[in-house]
Amino acid sequence: MLGIDRRLFSRQTRVWVAVAAVAGLVTVMLNIVLFAALGWVIEAVWTGESVFSLNVLIGALALIASKGCAGWLERIAAAQAAADTKIAVRDTIYAHALRIGPGGLDRERTGELVNTAVDGMDWLEQYYSVYWVQFIVGMLSPALVIGYIATQDILTALILLVTLPLPPLLLGVTSQRFKAVSDRFFAAANRLSAQFLDSLQGLTTLKMFNQGRARGEQFRQENEALRRETMRLLAVNQVMLFIVDSGFALATTTVLTLTSLWRLSTESIALGTAVTFVLLSFELARPLNLIGQFFFAGAIGRSVAKRISAFLDMPLGAAEPGQSAGPIVGAPEIRFEGVTFQYGGRDAPALNHFSLIIQPGERVALVGASGAGKSTVFQLLLRFIAAQQGTILINGIPITAYSSDHLRAGIALVSQDPYIFYGTVEENLRIANPNASAEELERALRAAHFDDVVAQLPNGLKTVIGERGSTLSGGQAQRLALARAFLKDAPVVLLDEPTSQLDSQTEAIIQDSINHLFRGRTVLIIAHRLSTASRADRVVVLESGRIIETGAPADLLRQNGVFARLVHLATGGGH
Repeated sequence: MLGIDRRLFSRQTRVWVAVAAVAGLVTVMLNIVLFAALGWVIEAVWTGESVFSLNVLIGALALIASKGCAGWLERIAAAQAAADTKIAVRDTIYAHALRIGPGGLDRERTGELVNTAVDGMDWLEQYYSVYWVQFIVGMLSPALVIGYIATQDILTALILLVTLPLPPLLLGVTSQRFKAVSDRFFAAANRLSAQFLDSLQGLTTLKMFNQGRARGEQFRQENEALRRETMRLLAVNQVMLFIVDSGFALATTTVLTLTSLWRLSTESIALGTAVTFVLLSFELARPLNLIGQFFFAGAIGRSVAKRISAFLDMPLGAAEPGQSAGPIVGAPEIRFEGVTFQYGGRDAPALNHFSLIIQPGERVALVGASGAGKSTVFQLLLRFIAAQQGTILINGIPITAYSSDHLRAGIALVSQDPYIFYGTVEENLRIANPNASAEELERALRAAHFDDVVAQLPNGLKTVIGERGSTLSGGQAQRLALARAFLKDAPVVLLDEPTSQLDSQTEAIIQDSINHLFRGRTVLIIAHRLSTASRADRVVVLESGRIIETGAPADLLRQNGVFARLVHLATGGGH
């Protein structure tokens, strides 16, 4: 179908749409047969012929039954197309989100994407399963009707063929206005959804700054904007319905009725044929009337499809390699060679010809001010983003030769602000290893010193801990994240200041656990605290994406350079 993004119109959906459209056209053809039969009966009665017989009764029943079956098949196929559309498109959106990665999604408002993938699907399914079916039937059924009329009276068919294009032309002109209004409507709906989700997630901050009422006023304004766009959309839709219902239906009925009466008066056609022609005028208008009724859903469906297509056109964070180098085995060597990466819209690169070799089993701490490039190193290593210059190698193999599954299976990440999913403690743990045994879960909990927290929960591992771990403290959430890292048992460990939300006593306990996690693994740490950096074999100090100092923590402190100055500031020695 011309103009449709095939990524949003799966093969299975196309099959069901085609089945529904064929069933709709069969219904049109059966209606033509029915009206022709009625005309024949009227002509026979008018001329005094006997038409009532068992064969006529059987034929009438068969015709009615066939129409019922065709209508049933059209509805079933349309419903199946709707269901397939929802499943296929949502899967496509989610799969692309995974390919884009966190770096790409940072440019999207979560609420807008959620609204598109949830509420937008209701419009999209109507667009493909209802509107497109009616559009196909509405465009082809006039050909069937006019074709039959041509077999009975060619002049009437030619007159109808000349007058038929005018209403569709008016429909096309109005549809441009409808398209612009529907785009604004869906954009307003997306903004409202994003504003609502943003307000809920930031409710604590809004309350702390007494901005709840102000945010509520912004939400009211967005709601009012959506109401105005909805009313504009409805107004244009009513104009569209008026053109189709009053314009097209009246035009076709009038033309066919007057032409039929004229041809009947000149004895060019029989009475039964004239009656059939008048009845067919309603059949000619019926499919196009249905297009008008569903034009509202069709226009919004097009806007949703355009929004999804724009999302699917977003560039991937890093291309998936064609071949896999296999899983990462053992504590590997990690090597950055002349790596440069610059974020879009930034004046300077986050990493500028960055080169670093991390030996197998070595612990390296990345230190530097905010924006120095530390997090970019992690993003590149996880291949959420791709280096624009240079090469990253693991055990001498470019990371582009590893599949994303093999690469990330070999890396355990504990972030500064770990994400805790809504669900139970056990479900959050099993993200790291879905097939872990009960003993493995218990060992991971003990290693992260989270077992005592679980023991105090009402249902232990089965306790639901709320959205984003709302029932856990910041320190408890980090300990749960550490337990996930222990459970994953990966040969590479990435830590983003994992003890930043822990008190001194808990930090001392956790650091011992972290030391246990480090054994036999290659470790890269983003460190802000001296206590974290001091446990590294080597400290690498970054500034503006370049390495300006590197060495053992004690050696750098004695040199009294940049690292020593950063530690001095972090411990409260600077003013």
